[in-house]
Amino acid sequence: MRYLSDVNLRAVLSVLIARAGGTIEISNRELYDAMLPDNGQAEGFEIEELPDALRLTTVPRPGLNGAQR
Repeated sequence: MRYLSDVNLRAVLSVLIARAGGTIEISNRELYDAMLPDNGQAEGFEIEELPDALRLTTVPRPGLNGAQR
């Protein structure tokens, strides 16, 4: 699986929010930093299908100078 559909993404968010106690607060700064990071490259995600689950992992992309964040 290379990406999550909107339906799957909403389901993942629902599970994660429930695991966190039902509420997650994200500041505007955190949100914008995730959407528009300083290096111009948003983090990617590795999505691995397991027999009875999905594993989601953030994968930092190289910065402008080629270094990993």
